[in-house]
Amino acid sequence: MRILLLTSEFAPINGGIGTYAREIAVAATELRADVTLVAPDYGRDNGADDRGLPFGVQRFKGGAHSMRDLPSKILLARGRMASGQFDVVHAADWPFFIPVALARGLTPARILMTVHGTEINETQVPLKRLAIRCAGVFGRRTTIAANSRFTRDLFRRRFEIDANRVHAIPLGVSEFWFGERATRAVTRKAHGISADRIVMITVARLTRRKGHLLALSALAALAPTLRDRLTWLVIGPDGESDYVLELRAAAASLDCDIRFLGRLPDPEIRDLYGASDFFCLTGLPESSGRVEGFGLVYLEAGAAGLPSVATDIGGVGDAVTGDRTGLLVPPSRDDITAALTRLASDAAARSALADGAVAHSRHLSWKRCAAETYGLAQPAAAETDAAYQSLGAHRARRLNSTRPAFPA
Repeated sequence: MRILLLTSEFAPINGGIGTYAREIAVAATELRADVTLVAPDYGRDNGADDRGLPFGVQRFKGGAHSMRDLPSKILLARGRMASGQFDVVHAADWPFFIPVALARGLTPARILMTVHGTEINETQVPLKRLAIRCAGVFGRRTTIAANSRFTRDLFRRRFEIDANRVHAIPLGVSEFWFGERATRAVTRKAHGISADRIVMITVARLTRRKGHLLALSALAALAPTLRDRLTWLVIGPDGESDYVLELRAAAASLDCDIRFLGRLPDPEIRDLYGASDFFCLTGLPESSGRVEGFGLVYLEAGAAGLPSVATDIGGVGDAVTGDRTGLLVPPSRDDITAALTRLASDAAARSALADGAVAHSRHLSWKRCAAETYGLAQPAAAETDAAYQSLGAHRARRLNSTRPAFPA
């Protein structure tokens, strides 16, 4: 199968769309597809990095998308789609939807578009809806891949097209997050965290919609004896400056060990996952139209054996299965406090949910995502064996670091 994948975001930019494009291209290549990825060059020579990838990369002059770029993207799509015999043409994100739709007459290839969540609401303004209708973006030859059931249902509500052409295909988690990491003891020692501490970890930009302040208010409502034993590691770059100031001030006023570690490289995050007891990210619904289309970070934490405390918003329910891989609760202080109390005080519950989190993360692989997206065959037996091997390795690591539960 020959696949042409067009994306408006790619390395060296490390956003969610760029991650999606890279990982699905790698997985499709491993499943023996011939992938050509088209991406912006960001005004630099990316040749050395691109040559290290297992698929072909073609760069075009450009950077972060602007509506001013639409004419050039239309010409680009026409040129690429007419230049090769592709079986699938895949627009990885919204900026290439109209260009690909306008060029579909140049190729007999199957037309595929991926929706991620927020852009579905953003395309509801009259001018964009008019452009979508005039271009016939979601015509009969187009199949839509949504990154979660929530995103699929949101798309169906906003655009009236045949439900059989809209498919929920959850994202995958990279093999990197299952990889070797420093031992729990070594990482804790490096960060001055004693063996008896209960460690909660959050990885997300410090922005309102990620709900750090909500988690903080839930911590404040914990029993003092439990809160005294808990360390909260907060990883991620700053978002809105006023929000960050409010969050840091509130954290400083609470009698709890809270550490803001800022942006960290993935290997260090992976080590810190291994030194933690559970993951927590309590996102909030937004009136602005932004949505949490999936929640890949929950799977990355799950790959390291961490159950999650998560709020049931957007597509998070596809990443965290309640009472199987974590605790999925409404975005309220009392519900989050109850969930934190349970995971912080019950080692048996953490252990059972950790097993489920590892298995769920292993099942939601990028190979599975690529196979479902493109109609490729994947070695199911090998995937199942890998899941059990990963689960067994996780159990062994956990047994080596077992300690008594702290009573509630």
